[in-house]
Amino acid sequence: MVSLGKFLDLSESAPVSRFGIFFWVQRWYYKLGDFMKKVKKKDVSVLNQPPIDTTPKKPKTPKKWLDWIEWVLALAVTVFLLFCLYRLSMFELQIVLSIAGVLLAFVLILLILLIKRKSGGWKATLYRIVLLLYIAGAGFGAYTLNNTYVTLNDITSARQSVIQIDLLTKADSSLDSVEDFAKKKIGYSNHADSFASSAAMADINTQTATVEYVDMNDYQQLYEKLQAGEIDGLLIPHNRISLLREEYKSIEKDTKTIETFKAEREITPVTSNIDISKEPFVVYVAGIDEGDDPSIDARSDVNILVMVDPQNNQMTTVSIPRDSYVPNPALENGSDKLTHLGNDGALNSMEGIEEAFGIDIDYYAKVNFQSLIHIVDALGGVDVDVKIDFNEQDENRSFKKSDKIYLKKGMQTLNGKEALAYARHRKTEGYGTTGRENAQQQIIQAIMKKLTTAEGISHINDLMNVASKYVATNMPLSAIQSFVSKQLRDVKPWSVDSITLKGGTDATLTTVSMPSLPLSCYLLSPDDIVKVYNAYQRMYDSSPMKNFAFNLSTNPQCTIKYPKDQSVSEFMITSAAADRLNPYSVYYGIDRVDSSNAGASEQRAQTNNIEIVVPQAPVYDYYVPSQPDYVPDTGGENTGSSEPVTPPATDPGTGDGDGTTTTPPSTDPGTGDNGGSTTPSEPVTPPADTGTAE
Repeated sequence: MVSLGKFLDLSESAPVSRFGIFFWVQRWYYKLGDFMKKVKKKDVSVLNQPPIDTTPKKPKTPKKWLDWIEWVLALAVTVFLLFCLYRLSMFELQIVLSIAGVLLAFVLILLILLIKRKSGGWKATLYRIVLLLYIAGAGFGAYTLNNTYVTLNDITSARQSVIQIDLLTKADSSLDSVEDFAKKKIGYSNHADSFASSAAMADINTQTATVEYVDMNDYQQLYEKLQAGEIDGLLIPHNRISLLREEYKSIEKDTKTIETFKAEREITPVTSNIDISKEPFVVYVAGIDEGDDPSIDARSDVNILVMVDPQNNQMTTVSIPRDSYVPNPALENGSDKLTHLGNDGALNSMEGIEEAFGIDIDYYAKVNFQSLIHIVDALGGVDVDVKIDFNEQDENRSFKKSDKIYLKKGMQTLNGKEALAYARHRKTEGYGTTGRENAQQQIIQAIMKKLTTAEGISHINDLMNVASKYVATNMPLSAIQSFVSKQLRDVKPWSVDSITLKGGTDATLTTVSMPSLPLSCYLLSPDDIVKVYNAYQRMYDSSPMKNFAFNLSTNPQCTIKYPKDQSVSEFMITSAAADRLNPYSVYYGIDRVDSSNAGASEQRAQTNNIEIVVPQAPVYDYYVPSQPDYVPDTGGENTGSSEPVTPPATDPGTGDGDGTTTTPPSTDPGTGDNGGSTTPSEPVTPPADTGTAE
């Protein structure tokens, strides 16, 4: 027990004076008072306070678990970025490995800094900011590369085209379902659409098996039978309805759709073995104007050939008029408007163009018109010098005044809808098809120019999303990767030329897909055909230019010699034969004509007040093309300057597979029928009109 003296600190050294003892007592009096107050408040902590630890403490280690999570995320993003870069296959392996080395080294440095960091503060804050910026940048790069690969894979992996077939009946009909057509008559055209019709009928037969089918070649006649009540329904591909609309303006109001069937047609895979990173190639670009799915077969309102020479970095675009009168391979090579060929698929259009110009087309790309709106809007608009004042229907073909697009002449920034209206317009007098084709090329060039800007590049992911929805091509993904890889290895400027075909003539003619109604068509000139072939051949042959040769000395009707390798189809008809065409007959080459519907076609033309445009024939019966830009060197003497050649009968304006043209029999221009034959040295006397087809 502590003694009182010790508690009171009364040591020998303590003050013992009277005043010292007084002040000491007073001090402890107050201390004791404070102590008793705490005791009364039951605060007894003062009685058992632990002794103060005077041992030096170690500094606290900063918590780094959040930094570790960020670093692991950075490593994962880096690995995914490198995987996307490798999978895209557009960069050389050395470049990919170099990028991988730099990125992994950076991530390793971040790891070392994280391990060695001993304190928090501004260094930790800076570290986290750098790490987050890296994750954001690498993540955006990985997303862009992955999005690009997925989009390219989507647009190149299409193996089927889709045909939509509508079952129509009269708008006031009591028939409302397929089952209601039991013991009823349904019309169809096996001649025009055997595949689509068969698929739809098979579907109908699963729902009702007592339908009577009526087959006719002509949808116009089938439609009129429907309106007359002779048949109860009409099976017609959806893309053919737009053809009937040219004659029957109120078809949507006068009919109703009972059901829409779908038939999928297999697309033949591309078998071309060319290396497009080194060898020239041609792409046919078809702008379809139906729905929003590029896999659907529909009319091609835009038809552009893109000829690419990767060795010399040269590109030539050729706009082909949509109304060009060309063979339709799907309908026995009967003459048709080019836009109608798209109803049977892009491959059908490719084959028709190949026959018309004697060239080979390697790939196609189908682009839906809706994509133009989204592409231009994604880029924030494009700058175009509009050539005329005009107004045009909107993207939905609405005739309402409030829906129309109005544009003034001059340089301006067009949004998506305005760009589409400018690309479509052709009705202004004096502007026409040629003006529209120039406008389309203007817009394509404006888009390409915008894509090279910082703003365009910043919207690359938006453009990829648009492409995946509205673009389809049969070009293999591997070919695209090879082409882009070569361009990235050897970056050089490209020269872009454009060709517009304007040497032909307008004509009102009956087509194989609309055999009972004359339509506005465009006859290509031999000059235009040679011009396209020259541009095509120039990619393969760098020999010097030569002149065309023809000989009039022994033949008043000139014979011409086209380039030796140009194999224009015998079914192709040009403006050289304009005066031999009957506007009411269907042609399968100049010497095969079907006039079986000529009477009905003429009657419909009169009923619909169709102006029949009859083109004037050239001075000679056989057209002489002007001097071309180029004739390929065949390695020998130019045989075209020797003697006139008279091969088997073909269209004189196009030539055949061996580069010669012919002197076919004359035709009565009033009927389009042909008969008899002539020799080059004798004048041509048209035979009497027999009214039958050969």
